[in-house]
Amino acid sequence: MNEVLEYLFFTQTIADQFIDTLHEHDLHFEREIEPVQGAIVLKIAEGVDDDLWDKLDDLYDELSEADQALVEAGIEDTDSKSTAGIYLQLSGGHQTIAQVDPNVMARMLAVITTDELNAFVDTIVRSVETPDDSPICKR
Repeated sequence: MNEVLEYLFFTQTIADQFIDTLHEHDLHFEREIEPVQGAIVLKIAEGVDDDLWDKLDDLYDELSEADQALVEAGIEDTDSKSTAGIYLQLSGGHQTIAQVDPNVMARMLAVITTDELNAFVDTIVRSVETPDDSPICKR
C-alpha cells in the first residue's frame, strides 16, 4: 500500500464491526497489532470515493466512542481478555496507556464521569512531568 489511512481500535469486537463495513464495500485492508498498546490497526489504501470515506469516518467516530468506553469501563471483550486502561497524553506528543485493574476502573466510573477521571489523570500527568515542590496552599 502506498498512501494509507489508519484506523485504530482497542477491542476486537469493535474492530470487527468496522471490518464488516469494509467487507460490505469490498475494500482491501491490512490488519496489524500496534506493539506498544496492543491496539488493532486497520490500514486502508487511499483513493476511495469521497462519499464512502465520509461514511467510514463517521462510522469510525461512532465506533471509537464505544471502543474507548469499553476500554475505560474494563468491559470484557469476548474475543480478548478483560483489560482496562487509561490513555495518557504526555508532553512532546507522546502517548501511552496505563493498564489498571478493570474492577477498580468500573468502581471509579460508577461514581465519577469519564471527563472527571480524564481531568484527574491529566492533573497527575502534568504534576509528574513538571514537578512543583512549593506548598499546595501557595499555588
